[in-house]
Amino acid sequence: MQKIDIQRIKAVLLYILNKMPDRRRDIYYIVKTAFCAQKNHLVEYAIPLFNDNIVALPFGPVPSLIYNILRVARGDRSPYRFCDKEVLSQVVDTISYQDESFSAKEMYDIECLSISNIKCLDAAIDEISNMGFGEIMDKTHGNEWDRAYHDGGNRIMSNLAIAKENGASDEILTYLSETLYFDKVSD
Repeated sequence: MQKIDIQRIKAVLLYILNKMPDRRRDIYYIVKTAFCAQKNHLVEYAIPLFNDNIVALPFGPVPSLIYNILRVARGDRSPYRFCDKEVLSQVVDTISYQDESFSAKEMYDIECLSISNIKCLDAAIDEISNMGFGEIMDKTHGNEWDRAYHDGGNRIMSNLAIAKENGASDEILTYLSETLYFDKVSD
């Protein structure tokens, strides 16, 4: 993972923690907000807001690195077995955890977030913070979640399928498909 990717994930998490209502700063609401912002950015702008795999877990789609960062911030050491310790530490050190709630130890770096990033983050914070657990589950357990969860593999969800399922235009889907293919070829 490149330094810019880590800075963006850090900025996204700190933005959510600085803007999310106090009562909604548990791990579930934070990862669902990040997923919703990612989904909105794919649908609106045909590019991911941040570089992280969305995985299908029992309670719905989760950005895997963001989820692991939050797990480590609350004291779970198991993500260190399969995540880069340096990557985790760079972000974990900026997050506090107490009484099932997370908070930011510092402000987000506005230079790491574009206008479109902020627009999608604000919309996701507003949407998710006003929903209950069951509503969020209903909204996030779509066909792509079902496919990835029951696939038996690594449970990684497709950004293209997420965008398509959530109403992306044909033009957005074509562009996203081409850029995702190019990204795979250039790796």
